[in-house]
Order: sequence, then structure tokens, then C-alpha cells
Amino acid sequence: MASLIETLITTLKEEQELYEALTKESMAKTPTIVANDLQRLSEANAKEQQIVDRITAVSHKRNQTLSEIATVSGKDANTITVSEVIKMMEKQPEFQHPLIDLKDKLIRQVENLRQINIHNQELLKQSLEMTEYSINLLQSINLAPETANYSGAEYSGSTLGSSRPSFDAKQ
Repeated sequence: MASLIETLITTLKEEQELYEALTKESMAKTPTIVANDLQRLSEANAKEQQIVDRITAVSHKRNQTLSEIATVSGKDANTITVSEVIKMMEKQPEFQHPLIDLKDKLIRQVENLRQINIHNQELLKQSLEMTEYSINLLQSINLAPETANYSGAEYSGSTLGSSRPSFDAKQ
């Protein structure tokens, strides 16, 4: 059982380090979004995806270790959590304290990452709205009817709803 708990602690440390790396990558993405640098944004997303893939693999390893702990301790493998393992380790503080610390760090990091992602999502939304506004503005300029063209002392062009000039100016 002790080796399983040590494996769980090692796995949680690895997961915590990966979440820390993901948090740093997400924070570094914020100025890229603001700068509207699509190339760097694409690269940052690729790096994030690599980290997420590694987190998924470590998470699977964590769940597998929890399942093995559940089997050894006679608990339900489908419902056992790190919190339950912490409770099981009440009489073994050398295992309980690191588990508590890692669990708390992971919770804080995931919450921090969630806040950063919400912020980045809002920045992306604003950037998209600005892009849509620019496109609509350009389209409206291209579709705008000719209203008046003045050159020198004469008027040329048409007015809205009229096919001929409404006045001639002579000097």
C-alpha cells in the first residue's frame, strides 16, 4: 500500500508541474492575443495542446493508481478520490501531509488557470467583435452609393434616389 501512495504522490507532483506549465503558457498567450499575432497564437495553442495531452496521460495514471488503492483497501474503484485517500492516511502523516499539500496546490492552480482562460476567452471575443466590425465597415464603404462628387466649381454624380443631378452650379 505504501508504494501505491508514493506512486500517487509522484503522479500528483507531476500533474501539478504540468498544470503549472500550462498556466504559464496560458499567461504568455494573453499578450499574443492582445497583439493579434495569429502565428504566435497558433504556436501557443500547439504548445498548450501538448501539455494537455501530457496532463491527460498523467491523469489516467493517477486514476489507475487510485483504482489500485481502492482494490487494496476494499473501496469502490469507480468512486475513490484523493480526498478519501487522505482520510485513509490519518494515521500516516508522512503520506497524508504531502497529499493534502498537492491536492491544495492542484485546486489553486486549476482555479487560476480557469481565471486566465476566462480572461483570454474574453480578449478573443473582443478581438473577434472588432474584426467583424472592421469587415462590416469595409463592406458598407464598398456598398455605399455615390452621393456627391465635387471638382472645382461643378457638381457631378448622383444623389440618393435620383438619376440626374438636382442642381448645376455655375460661377
